[in-house]
Amino acid sequence: MIDMSLSDVRKIYDCSNRVKITYHPVEQSNFEYFCVALKNFKRLLNEAAEDDYWRDFLYPLRRYQFELCASPLPFNTTSASDYINLANLQKQLSRLKLSYPDLFLPASEILSQLDILSNSSSNPLLSIYSSIYKSNKQRKIVLLLKESRLIPPVEELISQINLLNTVKVIVASQLRSLVCYDKVILIGSPYWFPKYVLTAPRTSEIDIVYYRWIRSKWKDEPVFIGSVNSSQSPINTEIKNTVKEVQPKIDSEIIAAKLEPKDVLMPTIDWSDISQKISQLHSVNSDREEIEAKLFLLEGSTSAVFLDREAKTFVIDLQEEVSSRVQRISVADIEADMFILLRTSGGGDYIVPVANRILKNSGKDVEKIRNLQQEWKGRLKLAVKRQGLHSVSQNLVKQGSKIAKNELNIRNWMSELSIKPRKEKDFEAILNFVGLGDRCNEFYEAAYWLDTSHRSAGKHIRKLLLQEVCNADLTQLEQLGSMEFELEQADGGSMTAFRVVDIAPEIHNISISKIAQIFEI
Repeated sequence: MIDMSLSDVRKIYDCSNRVKITYHPVEQSNFEYFCVALKNFKRLLNEAAEDDYWRDFLYPLRRYQFELCASPLPFNTTSASDYINLANLQKQLSRLKLSYPDLFLPASEILSQLDILSNSSSNPLLSIYSSIYKSNKQRKIVLLLKESRLIPPVEELISQINLLNTVKVIVASQLRSLVCYDKVILIGSPYWFPKYVLTAPRTSEIDIVYYRWIRSKWKDEPVFIGSVNSSQSPINTEIKNTVKEVQPKIDSEIIAAKLEPKDVLMPTIDWSDISQKISQLHSVNSDREEIEAKLFLLEGSTSAVFLDREAKTFVIDLQEEVSSRVQRISVADIEADMFILLRTSGGGDYIVPVANRILKNSGKDVEKIRNLQQEWKGRLKLAVKRQGLHSVSQNLVKQGSKIAKNELNIRNWMSELSIKPRKEKDFEAILNFVGLGDRCNEFYEAAYWLDTSHRSAGKHIRKLLLQEVCNADLTQLEQLGSMEFELEQADGGSMTAFRVVDIAPEIHNISISKIAQIFEI
């Protein structure tokens, strides 16, 4: 972890002890009607809201709602056009009249408000942000957003109106550093953010800008021993006058129906649903070569990747010292908020081309060594296909391999990601079983050179990555959750670091061809 001096701790402690939180509630009648009507519509659907049909209908509406509650983007924001197609939604609405007549009216009310909003270039959250900024121009201010994907359009917006010069747009993870600011402007409900944003703040002033129909009053809980006790002397809070955009009056019952912070957030990943779909795919492709893999959700919440649970991979941990940020760790040890490195151009395993070059420079016959590797693996795969995994397991045990009784080990030995069994007696058992026992030394030597070259390649790539990380401005990585690193000396291609957002609790049997390949959830 990053070393923290006593003065750093004192600075953060002082901020926590004297932080002033100012609430800026905002009203906009049409948007409020839209948000509350959407919540009521989901309540009408009940469990049916999880059906594919209703998911397709609700997803663009929920995403629009969240992005406009979590950023100062205008209601007619161009980013909404990527997922909002009002014409398609209107077509779905017309079909509702016949198939779901009881839902037609509430659904049409939602789309009616969406139509009005999509023609509006305003957002009162931007008005509040602008007024706060203008009264604090000479100070060190940051604008805190819930999602990193909102940063580019927000930066573009505020730069167009000359409100970006002294403002940095960040996400919560950037408030774990040692840097303190004069003011943090938080957009949305504080309940959307990690607790440390308010309990261990990197500022003495926090302005919370939010729509008043979303519960946002934070109950302070000091995190430092000796901090101000909230029951004796609460954190200094202030509620500014509500900013209103006057629109036609709407039903008082709807106005009174406040939303919980979770009502506005995008749905969390349904790992059980994903697991079920993966299982269905597995049943269709039962002949594929598989290994056990862990599933990682990447920054943006729509992309994911499978990694071999027994393998190692490169990660960047920004909480470490610069010299230790690039590490090659076990996939099983990866945690959320780490950045995993994946080859995103150049194709294939990033270790193999470098390892081949090392072998060639050592005077070895790369093609022969690779062919010997494929020979024993190919025979083992063929035996499994003909006899079945259980029979091969029993035969390998008879040949002296105790761990072959675990069929997962045989799967790993067949994998292209595995070079050789760890113990020589297991390798000997395989070679004897597949009829190559008279050439053991030849295969041992080939496996040795492959293993040595792959280890050297890993060290070399780590060195190159470390150089790139040390020389790079990692602001983009912290802000946006991804960053590309060009490794020209590693036989071309590039690697991209992605922030790990979540990790599936289950282990999946996945085709080797799908490992380390990014896909959309």
